[in-house]
Amino acid sequence: MNKTLKWILIGITGAILLYFAINFVAVFILTYFSSSKRIENNSEEKVFEKIKRDYHIEEIEREPKYEREIEDQDTITYTLYLYSKDFCDIKPDSLKKNSLKIAKEVNRINLDSKFYQYRFVFCCKLYNPNGTAIQYVRKNLVP
Repeated sequence: MNKTLKWILIGITGAILLYFAINFVAVFILTYFSSSKRIENNSEEKVFEKIKRDYHIEEIEREPKYEREIEDQDTITYTLYLYSKDFCDIKPDSLKKNSLKIAKEVNRINLDSKFYQYRFVFCCKLYNPNGTAIQYVRKNLVP
């Protein structure tokens, strides 16, 4: 009797573990195939590294990040959040001069034609998107 009870408990435990394993695999497959693709652009990363180096920027975030965000829209603003502690004490005139140079650098990226405008947000605290925003229309920038 003791041996039979032991095998029943092992069987029930195995069935429960198998149930959770199958659920995990099903959820993983559903999330993998239903998630939107990130917009990937190799020239973008090279330009971002140059901008970080030249303007002493710690981190650059961009929007939109995913392809689903630009699929149904005709015109989109390409937003860059530029984080640096140097921006806490910089005057707006200096930011405008630097932002124009950055806009010309970003204009070299092979972006989708839906992006008609660049928006730069200069933030002094990391991951706090509140800061000075400057916008440029893409077609008005001459390299």
